Amino acid sequence: MTSQSDPHPGIHLERWTDSAIPAKLVLVRVDLTSAEIGVYATKEADKGITTSAYASRMTAQVAINGDAFAALDYTPRGLALGDSTMWTNTADSNVLPLMHLRRVGERTVATIVPPEIVVTAADLPDGTQASISGRPLLVRAGTVAPQFDCADPVTLSCQRAPRSAVALSADGNTMWLVTVDGWQSGSIGMTSAELATFLDARGAHMAMALDGGSSATMVVDGTLATMPSDGVERRVANHLAIRYGALPKGELVGLVCAGSITNCTRLSGAVVTLDDGRMQTTASDGFYDFTGVTPRLACLTVKKTGYKTKQQCAIVESSTQNFNSVVLEPGMDPPVDAGVPDAPSVEDDAAMQADDGGIGTDGGNPDMGGGGGCCDAGRDRPPIAIVLGVALGWMLRRRRGTNV
Repeated sequence: MTSQSDPHPGIHLERWTDSAIPAKLVLVRVDLTSAEIGVYATKEADKGITTSAYASRMTAQVAINGDAFAALDYTPRGLALGDSTMWTNTADSNVLPLMHLRRVGERTVATIVPPEIVVTAADLPDGTQASISGRPLLVRAGTVAPQFDCADPVTLSCQRAPRSAVALSADGNTMWLVTVDGWQSGSIGMTSAELATFLDARGAHMAMALDGGSSATMVVDGTLATMPSDGVERRVANHLAIRYGALPKGELVGLVCAGSITNCTRLSGAVVTLDDGRMQTTASDGFYDFTGVTPRLACLTVKKTGYKTKQQCAIVESSTQNFNSVVLEPGMDPPVDAGVPDAPSVEDDAAMQADDGGIGTDGGNPDMGGGGGCCDAGRDRPPIAIVLGVALGWMLRRRRGTNV
């Protein structure tokens, strides 16, 4: 390591040199537990721009190039999702590892899925905001991949070449981004095995290569931190970006009802707990109102004596009121060992990482029934959201910024 610095809280920058190859690397370590760090992937409308341009567009402190792609139309080779919206004409395959990420509470949760598990949009956890593919898988469950395909014309795994990669720790708290300069004097590049060994030594539990060759690019604070092999940046399909700073907050509001939302009997004394730990008790008007909610899939747990406990989730968008009214049913909760599942948890994803990053229904969200629940409040908004916005908007607007 030739230098290291902390350009922003939770973002650590290192430069490495291997004079025996020779090779030069730039490594960024990101604290995914930070409430002030967001991780983003390119939406389809931003495809085909340079990494520097994407960093500027996202006002991101760090950005790296993404998946390999079709040069004709900048379509990524693997399943791509950005800004909570799936790209058209992209799909996973059994040769591509895939990383997906989402916000859970005040942190980012990311998972790398090995190539033999083929992921569809329906397999992704509720609230997934981004996904990006790569090739090959470099580190699996804390071990360097035992072999690489030397005949793969896309990865050139057994040749020393420019490379980019992303890695995650076993506990899911740390992400690494790395780029290796190559095909130039002073740095000819690294093989896939060499890069995998480097990341394994840093503590990576799962790691996958991103597009290499002339696409390999890292940008830090608006400046190229690496030297592209062509001498100039290449336009690429998609990217990953790290942004530090206060994330624009949203507001989560609604009614707690008995019966139905359209014919709401408002319930007082209901305890409404947000997944960040905040708690409110409804007054006679049945309202709850949480301000300053980080944009994500936010989950509520609502309890009231004489009614079954209900957990319900909704997407929270920045700088706006987001409606999530809850209907409670009369009755008692089942025994504790068969109770309401927890909200999406970091532990779920850490366990999946330890199990090779497999896909499962790790959202942890129960069947929400009527009234629009977590499973109805995904990327495709249900008609009930429109109904709630019209029916409740005038009632809630006067309560903006208040707690009940």
